[in-house]
Amino acid sequence: MGIFAGWADPGSFVNFPPSVASYLERIQQGRQVHAFKPGRDFVKWQVSARAALVELIGLQQMRDELADFHPRVIVGEVHEAGDAFTRSLCSIETEPGVKIPFYLLVPKTSSPANPLPLFLAPHGHDVLGLHSYAGAFKDEVHRKKVMAKQGNIAEQAASRGFIAIAPATRGLAAEVTVPDPRGRHGNRACRAQLMHCLVAGRTPVAERVWDMQCLLDWAGRDPRVDSGRIVMAGNSGGGVLTAYTSAIDTRVSVAVPSCSFAPVIDTGGYIFHCDCCMVPGLRNWGDWAELGGLIAPRRLLIVHGLEDSLHHRPLIKALFGQIQEIYRAAGVPGRLALSWGKSGHRFYPDLMWSPISRMLAESRN
Repeated sequence: MGIFAGWADPGSFVNFPPSVASYLERIQQGRQVHAFKPGRDFVKWQVSARAALVELIGLQQMRDELADFHPRVIVGEVHEAGDAFTRSLCSIETEPGVKIPFYLLVPKTSSPANPLPLFLAPHGHDVLGLHSYAGAFKDEVHRKKVMAKQGNIAEQAASRGFIAIAPATRGLAAEVTVPDPRGRHGNRACRAQLMHCLVAGRTPVAERVWDMQCLLDWAGRDPRVDSGRIVMAGNSGGGVLTAYTSAIDTRVSVAVPSCSFAPVIDTGGYIFHCDCCMVPGLRNWGDWAELGGLIAPRRLLIVHGLEDSLHHRPLIKALFGQIQEIYRAAGVPGRLALSWGKSGHRFYPDLMWSPISRMLAESRN
């Protein structure tokens, strides 16, 4: 049996020499301890799989280490951002000395008497990512680049009546990186983050999920926020973070990972995700089908681009089929969707906003 036993074989994304392919298939199979199997009790599986994932990525270690630390938020000066909402650049210290900047976009209609849904939007591999998402452009070149791909997703959310948070993603934003002296890690900040995390028993995934949970804690105390309606969305690495956070934190009502929701490896052993998304031993736990299954019974909208060369469409469709099985086991097959944009690696707002509105409305019932 191959690595993706039980799936229709879509062919490899790349081809390795036979000896290498054989080696990869043998070592990458993994024990799949928490792989979902038909007939398993969904609730018991989910509780066990989620706890194991929290431990595996190093998040439990962070929780233990930081049990006595209380995150601190500095709210920046509020600026008008058009007629509909305001924007302020804030920061949150999520562990000693680690300050995560984030934009807070608040519609002018918000008030404790009229709490609004929250839109949490972590970015991917873009050093200006939080500024891009928030529509706080550095110059005209930056603006044109972002708007060409409709990448101002938090700004769009605020204009649609969400209180939006566009945070820096650790290791990806220019503001929150570990230097790579002498280019030891290829002059790649995200890979430097990975290496330092592994030495410490963490992963970048855990650090980023921790940051997002700290923001959710803080936002949840704001009386203007409807904590029962939380949407999380990001593209690429931001989509990976959306998937992990939503799998672990049940406060997320609707998860919209864009151009990111793919298995760890293809049928031939090729690794799809960036180094900084690596979780050692993940295949001993399961794969992205299980990650999607942990989001059930909440809403999950997976969006991909037909021309996105970073992922393999047949494998994504096969993965979606596996997640469908888990959602059926949870009794909520209608809370999962997969949509395809006609371009490449980018947001597809036209495929997102209508389903998000519908899913949020359904989540209140």
